Amino acid sequence: MRFCAVYKTLSGILLALSTFLVLPAIYSLFVGDGCWRDFLLPLVFSLLLFLPSLRCQSKDLNLREALVIVTCVWFLFPAVSSLVYILGAHISDPINAYFESVSGFTTTGATILNDIENLPPSILLWRSLTQWLGGLGFIVFSFSLLPFIRVSYHLVKFESARLVEERLTPSVADVVKTVLGIYLFLTLLEVLILRFLGLDWFQALNHALTTVSTGGFSPKNEGIKAFDSFGVEVVISLFMLLGSVNLAVYYKSWKERKPLKFFSYFETKSLLILTFTGVIIATLDLWKNNFYPTLLEDFRYALFQVVSAVTTTGFASDDFSKYPPFVVSVMFFLTLIGGSAGSTAGGIKQFRFILLLQVLRGEVKKTLHPRLVVKYSLGGKTVDVNLMHGVLSFVFVYAVTLFAFATLLTIGGHDLVTSFSASISCLTSFGPGLGQVGPMDNFNTFSDWQKLLLTLEMIMGRLEILPVVSIFYLLVFERLKG
Repeated sequence: MRFCAVYKTLSGILLALSTFLVLPAIYSLFVGDGCWRDFLLPLVFSLLLFLPSLRCQSKDLNLREALVIVTCVWFLFPAVSSLVYILGAHISDPINAYFESVSGFTTTGATILNDIENLPPSILLWRSLTQWLGGLGFIVFSFSLLPFIRVSYHLVKFESARLVEERLTPSVADVVKTVLGIYLFLTLLEVLILRFLGLDWFQALNHALTTVSTGGFSPKNEGIKAFDSFGVEVVISLFMLLGSVNLAVYYKSWKERKPLKFFSYFETKSLLILTFTGVIIATLDLWKNNFYPTLLEDFRYALFQVVSAVTTTGFASDDFSKYPPFVVSVMFFLTLIGGSAGSTAGGIKQFRFILLLQVLRGEVKKTLHPRLVVKYSLGGKTVDVNLMHGVLSFVFVYAVTLFAFATLLTIGGHDLVTSFSASISCLTSFGPGLGQVGPMDNFNTFSDWQKLLLTLEMIMGRLEILPVVSIFYLLVFERLKG
């Protein structure tokens, strides 16, 4: 591995991301909260890291180097971002600051803060912006790195934007530019609608940044519950769904001038069907248990909580940890499935869930008809057997990772509900859990080493585990062999 080439690219990416620190710094000067220095010092630090790389020659990266860079970005940029919290003593403990930064950049939404509203406005803006940048970075990663490293279908564990029927365009730059334009458009559109519904510009912007990125951070202690507005909940629910749709679908609909094609994509249909089914089930169970005074309120809160779960955003308009067990089970089942590939949502993703159902159906058929040859398909196209093996391997590793981290969390004396829900929430990028980490609580209940463990799980979940495992294998086992 060529260190100079890796360092040049990595430090360049860190500097590019750090330039966004200028935005909250300007806002800090505008509102006069005195935090502008907290943003400029990390930016200077990133610049100093980048300057030595100017002596390195630009070279094309190979697969291993690209993997190292992508993985390191998700570990290192939160470290730079955590300086913002530490320098101004907004979060004085370095581990807590790193946890909050990782949670933001991975769009997880888990927090260690007890009083969010006590933070200065510019710090709250940066906190929301980290989630938007995390979604932005993941989109660029999904649509630019895949063609670069020429992965085959069965290796699309990073994100399978290429599962959209055919190759999008010969120009990767064109794809990235258009997709980022769509991402920005959705954000601005939500800001305007939320402002129209009565939120001030600050609240509208912060919630738009963390909705489209399916992140879930809120500048309010009670989150979306603080607004107590059905209209706001409907709008945020809509944009959570829009944020969890494969952005390649937007691209194709835009390029082909066929808006209805948006709804014809198999993952979009699967997402909408699962969401609709989940909302109906949750509404009926809440109604059966007389949880809210009216059926309309049952529907209102079921809609928001279910959409938040399936999109792995993590917003809450009420304390769902107090819901009937069946509703909570449905929510976490949907969270494990997650959104579409090529979106900012987490989970195992819709396309893998569809293929798993096909495998199950195929095994049942082969049990009844042993000589039957089963073929699998996605969106009307036959799926290569290597992709099927890749999906099954991924789901197995996903389950092992979830159980391993949950088991480690129990070492600190935490109950199974808290440990397993925290593990699920961090691995799927959902955020809130149950027990001691419910939607109205935080992750400060964990010890420092457990918080670091959860930051690792958040990053593994964001990068879909295997890239991180591959780097570990590269750095440890191959060196031992050599």
